[in-house]
Amino acid sequence: MPPAPILAEPRSADQLKRDRLRTMQWVAVGLLLAAALLFALARSQRASHPAWGYLEAFAEASMVGAIADWFAVVALFRHPLGIPVWHTAIIPNSKDSIGQSLGAFVENHFITEQGIAERIAQADPAELLGAWLRDPLHAQQLGQSSAGVAKQLLSMLDHEHLRELVRSKASAYLGQLNLSSVAADCIDALIADGKPQELLDFVLDKGADYLADESHHAAIGDFALNAFHIENKLVKAALVLYEARMIRSLQEFVVAVRADAQHPVRSRLSGWIGDSALHLKNDPRWQDTVRQYQQQALASDKVQAMLGEAWDSLVARLQADLDSEQPALARAIARLAGNTGKVLGSDATARQWLNDTIVAGSSALVRRYRGEVGAFIESRLALWSKDEMSERIELAIGRDLQFIRINGTVVGGLAGLLIHTVSQAF
Repeated sequence: MPPAPILAEPRSADQLKRDRLRTMQWVAVGLLLAAALLFALARSQRASHPAWGYLEAFAEASMVGAIADWFAVVALFRHPLGIPVWHTAIIPNSKDSIGQSLGAFVENHFITEQGIAERIAQADPAELLGAWLRDPLHAQQLGQSSAGVAKQLLSMLDHEHLRELVRSKASAYLGQLNLSSVAADCIDALIADGKPQELLDFVLDKGADYLADESHHAAIGDFALNAFHIENKLVKAALVLYEARMIRSLQEFVVAVRADAQHPVRSRLSGWIGDSALHLKNDPRWQDTVRQYQQQALASDKVQAMLGEAWDSLVARLQADLDSEQPALARAIARLAGNTGKVLGSDATARQWLNDTIVAGSSALVRRYRGEVGAFIESRLALWSKDEMSERIELAIGRDLQFIRINGTVVGGLAGLLIHTVSQAF
């Protein structure tokens, strides 16, 4: 098997420019040499025919034009032939002023509020963004990418610090919460919805069922004896004899309260509950008592541990979602992106608002950083040495400058020919 051919490495952009520059320089030098040879030939044959005089004048003027333009072009970048002639090596010697002028030129003519605003208006970024987001594939990619970024950020967080931060912030917030006012508002809302009466009905129903069950009567009797601390045997015997009547009377009372929506017990209950709401709002003693219990509860180890675990619980649920094949976060972001794209596609007002916002933001950035653009350009150019700056500029425009030498050779020759022709005519 023949050996594989060795492929040449691709030349860099600078090397390519350097090669093209050298080619054009040799072309200009070749024309100068051709003019010199033509001059020597025409001068040696001048006596044989008048036409050689015209060629001699053309060649002589061509050499003068070529040398003059060579001097002019070289003087931009270095001293011709190394001789420090006055006002040569213009670019190296003017490096700092060039950097300042270039920075000011870019600031004044390119980085302008009006220019940036016009370019943004022409681009219509809101429409472009809307079209991109309306593509389901793009929306899905955005959701997946966002979920991936969220997963990486989650793994980079200082969870110990955040756990303590959440615990301390939650404790501070709950400690500043006016629990008395919150409880009073809740009671007012319950009263407005009739919830206390519904609760009383529930308790009465359960109480009536309990009293109707004869298996509970002995326990009710024992409760009455113990509640009144009755030790006398005669009184105990009498109470036992009236136990059934007492329970029946209590059951009738419960049924009566349950059946009568206007029963005085109900109104007294509403009054008690309403009074408690007023006390919570206006009574300093009630408020101090609630605040004490509130602070004691927050200071307990159990509540503090629960608040500290809130961050861990949130992280665990988020991590479990991000580890799944179809994270809910990714789907939510994808839906949001798709809906945003639809709005931007159908609502011209929304597109205009977004474009105006982008223009306003860009104008603010231009106003804030415009002065730094020129300083940045100047600082970057200051890092280059004089020779490096001269070489970079020569690589950028040197090939085109060689056409000045070529044109000088040709135009100079034509001018010399014209002058010789006119002198011969007169």
